[in-house]
Amino acid sequence: MAEQRFDEIELIRVKKDEFEAFKKQSSLSFLKGLQATFPEQEHPENFAPIPSEQDYNESLYSDNPHIYYFYLNGRNIGGAMFEIDKEKKRSHVDTLYINDNAHGQGIGTKVWKAIENHFPETKVWELHTPYFEKRNIHFYINKCNFHITGFYKEMFDVNGVEKEFEFFKFEKIMS
Repeated sequence: MAEQRFDEIELIRVKKDEFEAFKKQSSLSFLKGLQATFPEQEHPENFAPIPSEQDYNESLYSDNPHIYYFYLNGRNIGGAMFEIDKEKKRSHVDTLYINDNAHGQGIGTKVWKAIENHFPETKVWELHTPYFEKRNIHFYINKCNFHITGFYKEMFDVNGVEKEFEFFKFEKIMS
């Protein structure tokens, strides 16, 4: 067995029987982010979207899901779902989250570097994040060297009410 360095991020593939636990952990992380962003809202999940059941299921139960937990020193610190297109060398981050208790420690940057190392064949990374997620926008631009390449408005059904939400599209071209 290879020796693991201290403070090295591990990407561990999520097994199919762990999908529901992954979804729950991820949703909780996004909900905490909404609560931090909209502290005046009693139910921020009614104000802004978190990944829907349909969004999760499209990624989790696709033909070739790329779903990972992140571990640091044996501790689960987050996870992500990716669409990896080896032929086009273009990959999309469907969901990426860092657990609340791991924020503000530089772990997100280490996680992103571990993702890049895990998928060296990817030449272009793409992701979307809501316009109000200032922490995410700062992270992707200033820590991971992504660029905003688009701005979108989409309609979402939030608890039976159609609401409009705005998203940024980010891309990172690998050198």
